[in-house]
Amino acid sequence: MIKSLCKRTRFLTFLSFLLTIFFINNIDAAEGGPCKDYGDCDKFKYSLNDMESLQRGASTYINYCYGCHSLKYSRWGRVAKDLQIPEDIFFENLVFDKSIKPGDLMTGAMSDNSVNWFGVAPPDLTLVSRYKGDDWIYSYLRAYYEDSSKQYGVNNLVYPGTAMPNVLLSLQGNQRLVCKSVPVIANNGGEKRDENGNTITNEKCGFLEVQEGTGELTKEEFDTLIYDLTNFLVYVGEPIKATRERIGWYVVFYFLIFTALASLLYREYHKDYLK
Repeated sequence: MIKSLCKRTRFLTFLSFLLTIFFINNIDAAEGGPCKDYGDCDKFKYSLNDMESLQRGASTYINYCYGCHSLKYSRWGRVAKDLQIPEDIFFENLVFDKSIKPGDLMTGAMSDNSVNWFGVAPPDLTLVSRYKGDDWIYSYLRAYYEDSSKQYGVNNLVYPGTAMPNVLLSLQGNQRLVCKSVPVIANNGGEKRDENGNTITNEKCGFLEVQEGTGELTKEEFDTLIYDLTNFLVYVGEPIKATRERIGWYVVFYFLIFTALASLLYREYHKDYLK
């Protein structure tokens, strides 16, 4: 009997240890995606408890994105409640169709002819952060550049050949690909220098640069706007995410305490088993 209890205690201790490691490794797991010509995606750290950021992101999305991209798995009233916006204020300022009710889905108003206009129907973005990754979204929205060969005069380093126009162009300004002189890196990881100690450089192209004075926002302000917009899309993709992660920490603490108690219990049973 005691031997059987010892085996069970060992198994439970090992199981709790595995579950603890799983939760610790996944509770803050970043979702990322390949950023192609852009290189490594810029790291994005969401903040789902920052209500001001989420509110600004919702405002930006509805004003600049919702005309084409629906959020058909979200409801107007749920978004207002989760973002702590009084329903009357939310509907007065962000809902332009007065026939919409709080329980209605955010299905958008894009016509079925959009596939003929754009060549492809604008996708619903409710789950875009789940399958593309928040790093990808944050990088993509900041990686548009002028390209006269394209239909809308712009292209994107993260998604080359994108059919989506740069709807935030007036805020960001005209962004172009430019060339810069960059240091040549030696085999030891340092910069190569000539016999006079001067850094050796090579011209490298493909850098993004906004033409000064062409946008309504500064670079820092625009990056903040994109952060808020991405933050909102992370929330929309999983509205319960902040609560789930908070509960996850309680689960971790529970397993840690359980593991400690199970280990002490095992030691006590093991003493009797050795007698």
